[in-house]
Amino acid sequence: METKYWAAGGPDKIASDIMSKVEKYKEFVEQSGLLQELRKSYNSFYGNVNIENVGQSLKAIHINHYASYVRNIHNMVTGSRPAWEARAVNTDLESQADTQLASGLLDFYMREKHIESKLTDSCLKALFLKEGWISLGWNATGGEVYGTNPETGLPIYEGDFECNVHTILDVIRDVNRRNMNHDWYILRQFKNKYDLSSKYPELAEKIEAIKPDNRFDIAYELGGMTSAHKINEDSDLIATYTLLHKKTEAMPQGRMVEVCDKEITLFDGPLPYKDVYLFPITSGQHFDTAFGHSYLMDLLPLQDAFDATVSAILTNQAALAVQNLQVPKGATPKVTEIMDGMNIWEYDPKAGKMEPMDLLKTSPEVFNFAGFLTQQGDLISNVSQIGRGNAPTNMSGTAMALLQQQAIQSTSGVSMSYTFAQENVGTALVELLQTFAVVPRVAMIAGKSKRSMLKSFSNKDLKGIGRVYVDRANPLTKTGAGRMEIANNLLAAPNMISDPQQYLGVLTTGNLEPLYQRDNSQRMLILSENEKLMEGAPVQALMTDNHPTHILEHSCVLDSPEARENPQVVQSTLAHIQEHMNLAKTMDPAMAMTLKQASLFQPPPPPAGTPPQGGAAQVMNPTEPASEIAENTALPNPAEPPNPNAFQGV
Repeated sequence: METKYWAAGGPDKIASDIMSKVEKYKEFVEQSGLLQELRKSYNSFYGNVNIENVGQSLKAIHINHYASYVRNIHNMVTGSRPAWEARAVNTDLESQADTQLASGLLDFYMREKHIESKLTDSCLKALFLKEGWISLGWNATGGEVYGTNPETGLPIYEGDFECNVHTILDVIRDVNRRNMNHDWYILRQFKNKYDLSSKYPELAEKIEAIKPDNRFDIAYELGGMTSAHKINEDSDLIATYTLLHKKTEAMPQGRMVEVCDKEITLFDGPLPYKDVYLFPITSGQHFDTAFGHSYLMDLLPLQDAFDATVSAILTNQAALAVQNLQVPKGATPKVTEIMDGMNIWEYDPKAGKMEPMDLLKTSPEVFNFAGFLTQQGDLISNVSQIGRGNAPTNMSGTAMALLQQQAIQSTSGVSMSYTFAQENVGTALVELLQTFAVVPRVAMIAGKSKRSMLKSFSNKDLKGIGRVYVDRANPLTKTGAGRMEIANNLLAAPNMISDPQQYLGVLTTGNLEPLYQRDNSQRMLILSENEKLMEGAPVQALMTDNHPTHILEHSCVLDSPEARENPQVVQSTLAHIQEHMNLAKTMDPAMAMTLKQASLFQPPPPPAGTPPQGGAAQVMNPTEPASEIAENTALPNPAEPPNPNAFQGV
């Protein structure tokens, strides 16, 4: 039976259906007014570098407060680097070790492969273009060459991931949906047609013959007809459209189809990934629609009003900046130039006095209105003047830090979306490496507060990872005053900051990990030792171990009937615990104090015959029990009641 679902159509029809969806989406974007909104925001954000002449005398100037607000919020959201935390599927040591490798790889790829910059770029687009999107995929012909195909003689590549940023215009979707959780997307990308012809040699002739449809593309671009680079028909870039369908009941295997037009299909097959790796960033969803929304676009009318107000002031200054004089009618003043800038004016005083005309004065209400518009922009954007570098002179540093913290918290919508996108991108990256990184590759692992090292890995080294999370920083750590407050509080707390380097580290970065790095390494060691003890293998204790913690945690190995019924497990565990006990008892008190442990050191007993010193020593004397000492101790006589006759006659 022929299927009715368009996404499940046959190879001969799917390219035509995809292009039909693209055309309908473009029509909706243009006719709904969405494209007009985006263009207005786009043009306001990038502004105009010129002062334009409007009509015969009006001057138009654009003072770009809108871009200032957008960039300020963007810096608040993306200013802190993410703290990656890979979560393991299981709690065994191997999975825990996989998490450390995955966290280091994420930091490496985010930095060296510029994924972090693409995330911040996508966040910027979300602020002034409603939505920002980021996609991940696997390029089988990417990476280094590691072999040659014996049949074709072509090189075999290790493969590498691809990461791209997209706008709302690049992500075609079902516009009738009432949320942003779609089953399918069609992703528009511009690629070099000669790269495509080399990748698909059987379609090379058709691909290289493609010419950009300028009238179709230019009308759809944010810059409209000003996008001059789109007019060049000799451009090497052509648009490709990729259908990405999730694995659903209607499409159990999903589907991925990449086309150039209705006639050329580059790829058609099941979705090769665990999920569709296309993630949005937006400050909020436009309720009951398939699109996102940016509250910063509410600033656009204020920007227009501000430009009109300032343009009126500029027009007055430009037109009347040259001094004018008024003289009585019929007066004929004579001007004689003495030197540059100095003149002698001769006039007939009987005709009247010459006077300058004050035409430059602008009404104070005009300037007050410009200030009012700026205040309204601060209220709508929740960006204070402090964040924009205009701090009041009479405000304390604590108050300014509080206002800045409130401004950061007001960006929670886009901050949360940005964090989710980071987590999704991190998880997708790990899943891509788990699936496709079958060939060992080398990465420079730069762990947090750890020395960098070259690490060879493959997909087998990441099999224990299930999900990636990003720790959202406390708003206090994003301001200098907040970090100083945290550092001072930790300095006052016992056993938290022990040297100046730790204090400066918290003050400059807000990173607390160096403060508990040793505790974390001890936890990993204990976990490793417990796994060996469960197998009955011997484990060695060292003097530098945290003996009370080791004893407590190792005792958990015997907290099951199965372990207690295994003599080898019982013997090895108790022997290891006893080893910790012996080391703790013989540890030098100076060593215990250095390692911040409670000392169990017992001084040797006094020589025989030495009389006990002090009451406490006498009580603890085994030759004379405490009960005997208590019986032989004389208690004070109780107080006698007063004699009632003692005060008679007084």
